[in-house]
Amino acid sequence: MSPNLQFFLFIFISISALTTVSSRPIATTPLTKRLVLKSSDGEKFDVELQVAMQSETIRRMIVDDGGVSGEIVLSFRNITGETMAKVVEYCKKHVYYDGATNNVTAMDEMKAFDKEFVNVHYEILFRVFLAANDLKLKNLHDLVGGTIGNMMLGKGPEEIRKMFNINQDSCVDHLAKEEHLRENNWPKFHDTTSLTQDKMTA
Repeated sequence: MSPNLQFFLFIFISISALTTVSSRPIATTPLTKRLVLKSSDGEKFDVELQVAMQSETIRRMIVDDGGVSGEIVLSFRNITGETMAKVVEYCKKHVYYDGATNNVTAMDEMKAFDKEFVNVHYEILFRVFLAANDLKLKNLHDLVGGTIGNMMLGKGPEEIRKMFNINQDSCVDHLAKEEHLRENNWPKFHDTTSLTQDKMTA
């Protein structure tokens, strides 16, 4: 394995190690058709349930047993509004395209959308990659990860670190904080996700 790929793998493993899925899922009712995704800077995104459920992380939070009614808000502490907007844009498009696998026109449109989607600044791509990792959106993760991998070809570790504004020390500090919380028996919630349930008032 080349030094460049080893460095990128180290960063990916460090980030992935911070992700623990909540053991306290939220229940939905048949009336729950939408979710609100709240970014770290307070921006809210009202999305259809089937759009949000593309995320494995969100699927594990949601159980369809009729236990909760009203509005459900999922707050993501490490995903900004700008990044969440990109994630939601991707999910909204793919909830349609993924259901039209036998439609040649739809598949061509999806490929064109994906090509345009990753045609953004590399810092935005990296933030979307981290969000896709946290949310466990495999298709988005693979799309953006492959694009980032192509960008890294021929570049050294220091150049890659500067390109994506990666601070290795911050990863180490975050891991140390998580270990401290575990030692003090804090609840093991998903690192980037806190959950709130806002009941609908009459």
